[in-house]
Amino acid sequence: MPLVSRALSIRISGKERKQKVRKLLLDLAHFKNLLILLIRKYKETYGEYPLNVSLLNGLVAKEYKGKYQKEFNELVNNIKANSELSEFWKNLKSQKEKIENANLVQSVIRSVVKDFNNYFKALKAYKKNPENFKGKPKPPKPKKLRYLMDSSVEGNRNIFKVQENSFLVKLRNGRWLKVKLPKDFNYEITSFRLKLVADDLYVDVVYKYPLEVKEPKGDFKAGIDIGLDELLAVVSDNPNLKSFIVSGKELKAFNQWFNKEKAKLQSQIDNLKNELKKRGEELSQEQIKTIQKEIRELEIRLKVLSAHRKRKLDNDLHKIARKLVDLLYETGHKTIYIGKNALESKNEINLGKKLNQEFVSLPFRKLINLIKYKAQELGMEVVEVDEAYTSKTSPFADIFKVRKSKNAKLCLGERKRNLFRDFISGKLFHADLVGALNILRVGATIAPNP
Repeated sequence: MPLVSRALSIRISGKERKQKVRKLLLDLAHFKNLLILLIRKYKETYGEYPLNVSLLNGLVAKEYKGKYQKEFNELVNNIKANSELSEFWKNLKSQKEKIENANLVQSVIRSVVKDFNNYFKALKAYKKNPENFKGKPKPPKPKKLRYLMDSSVEGNRNIFKVQENSFLVKLRNGRWLKVKLPKDFNYEITSFRLKLVADDLYVDVVYKYPLEVKEPKGDFKAGIDIGLDELLAVVSDNPNLKSFIVSGKELKAFNQWFNKEKAKLQSQIDNLKNELKKRGEELSQEQIKTIQKEIRELEIRLKVLSAHRKRKLDNDLHKIARKLVDLLYETGHKTIYIGKNALESKNEINLGKKLNQEFVSLPFRKLINLIKYKAQELGMEVVEVDEAYTSKTSPFADIFKVRKSKNAKLCLGERKRNLFRDFISGKLFHADLVGALNILRVGATIAPNP
């Protein structure tokens, strides 16, 4: 039975406990900022990025004991030769002592090196295919620490332990954070993450999960069309399973509410910033500080609102994916075909201001990924299908000929809003179910009936 990594997210409660974790994450974020500034200044001064993890760890250690002694001495001498670099180094070592957790400091160093390496990869890909990017990738830069709202750090086995049904994380010397694990949680824990999201704090417990991949109960296939009002339209070749639609109206309404609330807060922030810009010279320092404080408070509310939206959508999409996959498994399905144009149309197509808000903000990719991994555990395959012409073509027409010729006259049907008028049978169908059926036909390469 293969072991796969899973993460259990546990929300931290209690004002005092949250303050301790938040303060630690703030100190680690400050250390990260100093390290990024040192690396960028070194590149500016000497023309190269110092990204050897061993050497960077040595900079904040009492004594370097690694195998790159010559390189380390050169790095130190170069830093000492520049007053600004020397100041960053001094502050870096001071901040490391303040944190009192060498393991988490090492984790931050590794994450910074990883961020720079990812930047190099993105830059290489940009030079090769710039059309795939919205702009030229930029190297990592420091984050503003005031009202820090998004931060995380990973810890290993050296600074956590499990006692009965509790998970304990070492924060600083002699101080531990204790959170409860679910009952009968007997999995092997390999690492953890401390995570700040808006005003919420979490411990993500990473563990090994024995994945029992089941065998499908049959060979049936299903086609799924993704949309807005009709989140999922599902058609199956199992004659005992009727076609059905999972409504997306509740998610759409929630998203509309979120967009309105976000717009209100953003408008207030913009108005205050404009006031500072236009009347800055007329205002006293006390008035400026008051306005800046109001802006920060509104920005916090905006982050809190976004975090609430993420929790809500994550929860709902998990439930939808689970119920869908379980139903298809129990009714003997082996393959699921999902239209992918709902994802790709986000990039370039302008759907209008209102529809853009509704459509672009819903995480369709996350939904598909949830369906994929839940289906995989049950031995089912999920295939993404280009849904070109699927919602415009009669289920009795040759969709392969339509897609090849791109001739709309061969569709032999007409879509108006949610209705599809079929010219071959003379009947009306739900347009999204027609789309799902044609996705199934294309994915499974099912030719039209003679």
